[in-house]
Amino acid sequence: MNIIQLLNCFYREDVVTDLMANLINTEKKFANWFVEHVCQVSGSYRVVNAHTRVGLGKGIGTPDLIIELKNDSAAEKILVIENKLGALEGYEQTNRYASDQGKEKLFKALKISPVPIEFFFLTLDPFTLPKNTQFHKRDYQHFVDMKWDTLIQDPTAVLVMKDFSSYLKSFYAPILNVDLKDQIEKATTGLDSLQRKLLWIQVFQQSQFPESLKMHFGEVEGYGRNSAVFLFQKEEWKQNEFNGKELQANSINIHFEVTVNLVGSSPGKVSSFSVHYEPNPYKSKKTYEGIPGYEKYTMLRSKRTKAFHQSVLNSDFSNEVSLRNGSNSILFVPLNDHTTFEGLIEELLQKMKNIEPYIDFMLQIK
Repeated sequence: MNIIQLLNCFYREDVVTDLMANLINTEKKFANWFVEHVCQVSGSYRVVNAHTRVGLGKGIGTPDLIIELKNDSAAEKILVIENKLGALEGYEQTNRYASDQGKEKLFKALKISPVPIEFFFLTLDPFTLPKNTQFHKRDYQHFVDMKWDTLIQDPTAVLVMKDFSSYLKSFYAPILNVDLKDQIEKATTGLDSLQRKLLWIQVFQQSQFPESLKMHFGEVEGYGRNSAVFLFQKEEWKQNEFNGKELQANSINIHFEVTVNLVGSSPGKVSSFSVHYEPNPYKSKKTYEGIPGYEKYTMLRSKRTKAFHQSVLNSDFSNEVSLRNGSNSILFVPLNDHTTFEGLIEELLQKMKNIEPYIDFMLQIK
């Protein structure tokens, strides 16, 4: 049996981080490979030291892995690695670590003078970017199909890493090899919720959506719960987005929202999409209800929604949709039950194309 499977530790960030840290500290060739090929940091360093659970205090947090690169006794560069194996980035997590205060506390915790720092976001997910742009995106595809006995001397560690690579290969295979002509049920059966989310990202990225429609993706209630959410919107459909303090009349984030069930009786299926009109798709109504500007926002939104609904009722597709008057959704669009991704995407694209000019018309109302 695969050691990683036996221990049920594939998604255990603490276990995998400890594995990386211990190998870096005991296997020099692995340490150099990790720095050069995973982190892609150039330069020659005689000593590579890894630390885990270096607490930076309240308000900053605890980065998963810290690596000191040395030639003499003093560190010449620090690598800060946030390791994600399923969970999403914590609230402002990368921003906190990369802040001036975070850097200052890191130097103090390591008891070193300030040196250059590079930040890395190492994840199973090859698609999702960190919020802070100082972080470089890396993923675990670097660990697939490696000859670990050329980098690691300890035979037990070689066995563990071979099994880790094997597990990673089986994790990525259905995601990276999916084709639009594949049957949806067959492609998504047997996958866990993270794999299903990543597979759908791959499917949507392969699809020929209009260049004007940009895709954003997120997750509802975190990994392993509920649904993955995909937003498709034109650049001009996002204006004066709500920042948490005040609303403007034209604070809008209008988008097509596609939800993929990750768990439940029909996991990995898409049966509908909606048109949403809201100030910020990642903030609930209770965060902006009643704040300065709310009344002007609701008045313009109501006026626009009414005009949008009337124009949709007069359209050729009025019998294919349902009007909505929620705090976010203004139109519900059911989709047929398709066998292949290709059939589903074709219908999705056509219906979005039908609705798009009605959204543009609505936004002309001031």
